[in-house]
Amino acid sequence: MDEIKQSKNPVVAFFRTTPGLYTLIALIMILFVLIDMNFSLLRSRNVSLLIRVTYYSIAALGFNILLGYGGQISLGHAAFMGLGAYITAYITMQLEMSFLLALLIAGIVPTIVGLILGLIALRLERLYLAIATLGLGVTIQYVFQEWTEFTGGFSGMRVSSPELFGIRMSSHNMLIFSIVLLLLFALFSYNFLRSKTGRALVAMRDSDHAAQAMGVSMFKYKLIAFAVSSFYVGVAGGLYAISERFVYPATWGAELSLDILAMVVIGGLASIGGSIAGAAFLVIIPRLTQGIPFIGEIMNINFILTGFALILVIRFFPEGIFRRGIFIITSIKNKLVSKSEQSKEKVDS
Repeated sequence: MDEIKQSKNPVVAFFRTTPGLYTLIALIMILFVLIDMNFSLLRSRNVSLLIRVTYYSIAALGFNILLGYGGQISLGHAAFMGLGAYITAYITMQLEMSFLLALLIAGIVPTIVGLILGLIALRLERLYLAIATLGLGVTIQYVFQEWTEFTGGFSGMRVSSPELFGIRMSSHNMLIFSIVLLLLFALFSYNFLRSKTGRALVAMRDSDHAAQAMGVSMFKYKLIAFAVSSFYVGVAGGLYAISERFVYPATWGAELSLDILAMVVIGGLASIGGSIAGAAFLVIIPRLTQGIPFIGEIMNINFILTGFALILVIRFFPEGIFRRGIFIITSIKNKLVSKSEQSKEKVDS
C-alpha cells in the first residue's frame, strides 16, 4: 500500500508546484480546445482572440524579464517582434521551409540584433535607454517600410496556412500549438529567473550599487536580459505571422511597444502569471467593449481603456491585477475556512 502511495506522490507533488500548476492549466485549456473542435462552443473569432492572447503573453513574458526582473526599459521591442514576424513570413513563403524552423530563426535573429544594439544602448541609464530604444524601434520600422524585397513594403506580406507533420494548422490546432509554446516559455522563465542569472537580475534591479558590490557585472547581465527578451518577442512575432497570416509594417510602431509595456505593468511586474494576465486583459477587454452601445463606437477605444487601466493599477494596486486577484481569492478562501472551522467548533460544543 505504501508503494502505491509513493508511486502516486511524485505526480501529485509536481502538480502542487508552480511549474506543475502551469502545466495543469495548459492541459485543461488544451482539453477544452479539443472538446470545442467537436462541439463548436467557441466562435472562430474567439479562437483567434485566444491565439492572440498566447503570442502577446510570450512577448510580455520576455519584456517582463527585461523590465520586471532586470529593471531596464525598452520602447523598441515592437520592432524585434516585427523582425520575427517578417523572418517567419519570408522563410515559410519565399524559402518554403518548415514554420518550426522559421520560429526558431525568428527568435535567434532578433537576439543577435538585440545583442549588437545592446552593446551600445545598454551603456545608457534607464531613461536614456528608453529614448534610445524608441529611436531604434522607429528606425527598424522605417526599414520594414522601405526594404520592399524582404518585407513587401506597404503592401505587406501574406502567409499561407502552415502544416505540422502533415497536419494542417487550423485555428484550433494553432491554438493548441500556441498554448504548448506559451507553457514552454513560462516554464523556461520560471527556471531562468531562479538561476544565478535571474538572481543577479533581481539584485541589479533592486540596487545597482549593491549588485556591483556583490560582484555582479552590470553590463553582462543587462545584455543577457536584453538578448533573452529579444528572443521571446521574436518568437511571438513569428507566431503572429503564422496565425494572422499577414504582416504589415505599420503594426510594429511605438504604439505596440507601449502596449507590451502596459501588459507587463497592468498584469504585474516580476510576475509570470502577471504577464499572461496583462496580455489577456489588453487583448480581450477592448473586444468585449465593441458590443457595448456608444462605448464600442468610440475611435481608438483600446488606447483609452489601456491608459485608464494603467492609471487605476498604478494608483490602487501597483502589484498588478494578477497578484491582486490572487490576494482576493486567498482572502475569500481563508474567510470561508475560518467560518467552517467556527461552525464545527459550535457543533462540537
